[in-house]
Amino acid sequence: MQPRIYDKVGYELIQTFQCHKLSERAQDKLHYQLWKHSDTGVFGLALSKNESTGGFSAELILVEDVMQILSQLHKEQKPFHATAFKELFIGKSVNNSSFFGAVLVDQKVIRLHPQTTRLLEVMEDYELWPSRLESIPVSVAVDEVDTSQGNGKQPKKRQGKPMSIVHTEEVSPDADCTH
Repeated sequence: MQPRIYDKVGYELIQTFQCHKLSERAQDKLHYQLWKHSDTGVFGLALSKNESTGGFSAELILVEDVMQILSQLHKEQKPFHATAFKELFIGKSVNNSSFFGAVLVDQKVIRLHPQTTRLLEVMEDYELWPSRLESIPVSVAVDEVDTSQGNGKQPKKRQGKPMSIVHTEEVSPDADCTH
């Protein structure tokens, strides 16, 4: 397991989301968090929980770094694999890039390629994503970070500042992801 990275110091947790994985066979969901730096306003995303098995790196991935990769992929105008996001992570889990791809599909900056399984493509309006993040409200915080990363162990209870949140908005049962 990756050692704990204290990369969220100075960041405020804005909201935790849930989304489906990229594989149609996957039953359980992923949880991920949106963070915003208190001083600079820089946004970051972090995987936070896998409802089934499979480890991942919970490190903070800056939106500006994601935008650089998306810009390059958009210029190439070719479908790509989720491994295009591998360079964003320090951690070496094989699930990082595909889980992060699922996050970006949920954020509507990339989509599944309509004709080719396992390939993705950048949405035409991907450049609007950072401004859409500005409109996401801060939700009520609770302590639910899963540091076990799918290994079956329960996370330790944290003392002090909450590390994740629950969003209480009702979502239709047939919606892809809950926000």
